[in-house]
Amino acid sequence: MVNDTRDRILAVASELFTEQGYEGTSLREIADRLDITKAALYYHFRSKDEILQALLQPFDVLVEEMLERLEQAGDLQGWGDALTWVVSQIFGYLDFFRLVDRNRHIVEVQLDRAKRDHAGMHERVEAAAHAAAASIGEEVRMIAALGAVTGFDDWAPALLKDAEPQVLQAELSAAVRDVLGLSRVRRRAPAAARA
Repeated sequence: MVNDTRDRILAVASELFTEQGYEGTSLREIADRLDITKAALYYHFRSKDEILQALLQPFDVLVEEMLERLEQAGDLQGWGDALTWVVSQIFGYLDFFRLVDRNRHIVEVQLDRAKRDHAGMHERVEAAAHAAAASIGEEVRMIAALGAVTGFDDWAPALLKDAEPQVLQAELSAAVRDVLGLSRVRRRAPAAARA
């Protein structure tokens, strides 16, 4: 029951933070939407910041898995497979990306407060690309493909929100393979999906 209430709090908070923004949402509104007291809410979370941190936590698991896959990639093809896997996972995090897009500033502040090892992450990526690349050209393409995937929500939040997920996944995966210079089989998207 405790986990169920905690999960419900997170789901409602995510909805409200996405609809109204983090700053525009109070703990009272979250409690009211759940039909619980503020005291019951405080039992699970002491603050809005704590709720936001809990909402960001599952994404850390995805990032760590991505880093491990990149580190295990032995060549350009392995790097492509790892990034294609990341692309396939993105669509399970659409609500997360909507939350981030609506609350970009406060999310960045929270990430800084949580002291995520951003520099360490960069070091791991650079070392993985260097180890897997057969040439500087491959290494450049590996980093460019990673940037295309990890920056997609930043540069194209409307496309991520509005496009048909299967079409977007296929196109983003194809773009990764193009950047990496890997062969691919491409199906033409229906005209209605491209419009």
